Amino acid sequence: MASTKINQIIHSSWNTLIDDFQYSTKDFYKLLLEELKSHGIKGIKISSKSHREGNLASSKRLYLRVKYKKYHYDCCLAPFGNGTFISWWLVMETSRGAALLSLIPILGPWLASKIYTFTYFKVDTASMFMSYAQSSVLKVIDQITKDAGVRAIPDNERKPILSDVFKR
Repeated sequence: MASTKINQIIHSSWNTLIDDFQYSTKDFYKLLLEELKSHGIKGIKISSKSHREGNLASSKRLYLRVKYKKYHYDCCLAPFGNGTFISWWLVMETSRGAALLSLIPILGPWLASKIYTFTYFKVDTASMFMSYAQSSVLKVIDQITKDAGVRAIPDNERKPILSDVFKR
């Protein structure tokens, strides 16, 4: 199970590199925002989020953040070499109580898993959100690469990587 902060668990991620292709980050985010809104998901909040590339002195990279309930989806498009790199991360936020309880040696993780359970409903909700977000990213990528005459992303590179969220 991968985590980011003490009360966050990575549900899934995905990335690809489109070689010999350049595209504006802000233009991509604008198209992605429109596509995400077209799905009619009530209660999503969309904003920009800057994440550091490394330590406190490092540069920041701009992400599009889509928040839904206790999930947030951070998508990045950035130049890399002569290509464009695209990635996203879907993070499930857990309660601070579960995070603190799991820090107790030996019994903490077990107690946290019994008191603050991951239910099928929670994981299914994250998975539904991920499916919409992933299909939106792929639709926008397909649109902009087709317009530029660039080869489409092969089917075997279109699937997200799921984390084992039930493992603590």
